[in-house]
Amino acid sequence: MLAYERAQAILRILRDNKVVSVRELADEFDVSVVTIRRDLDRLEKQGLISKTHGGAVFLDRNINMGLQLSEREKMYREEKRRIAAAAAKLVKPGSSVILDEGSTCLEVARSLRTTPDITVITNGLRVGAELLGTGVNLILVGGVLDHRSAMLYGPETEKFFKNVRADIYFMGIDAFSETDGIMDNSFLQVSLKNLKARAVERVIGVANGAKYGQRAMALIGPLTMLDALVTEAPVNADLRDCLVCHNIECIDA
Repeated sequence: MLAYERAQAILRILRDNKVVSVRELADEFDVSVVTIRRDLDRLEKQGLISKTHGGAVFLDRNINMGLQLSEREKMYREEKRRIAAAAAKLVKPGSSVILDEGSTCLEVARSLRTTPDITVITNGLRVGAELLGTGVNLILVGGVLDHRSAMLYGPETEKFFKNVRADIYFMGIDAFSETDGIMDNSFLQVSLKNLKARAVERVIGVANGAKYGQRAMALIGPLTMLDALVTEAPVNADLRDCLVCHNIECIDA
């Protein structure tokens, strides 16, 4: 088992049991205690767990609700880059794209910088800034600035998305599950994400696999809002089965 696969498995165990010992994990994966401690060090640095004496406890993903965009950028950085590269390949010249403002979509913007003859529509200030000075046609949607997320929102923002049409919407996702659907840590996103989804031919979620099975405060809608999900390989079997069950294309990054 690769270190990344083991880390995902550790998160699933902690999510289900809330607490686990280093020795239990070492026995479960047939690796040394030193190896497990390295795994837990990495997970703690990503803000996903908290180490205890001889083990670890699971941190509810809702604690990330107050993190600034710059802080969220540091989490799962390599996975986000892989997801972004795979997402960018789905955009053909001449396409129009609605792009969310989160950290994964920020990476998608970076991957789109050299794609010719495309239009990107976003209410993300940082996302828009990534596309300055490129050949991308940029439509930056105005509104009231939320400083933590660098997102522009409000009545005028919503009015714009009600009246726009595009080919693809890359939806950033804070949490999702088979039972609860798609969730976000901000209630500001509920109306905006639904309006964006209605404005396009294809809704493509971009999210790392660790967000599957997690919960967040604001319900966006059912999983069936998505036509496809771009997530990093290897894709967890439960997640893949869930996507197949809901007729959502799984795109491995």
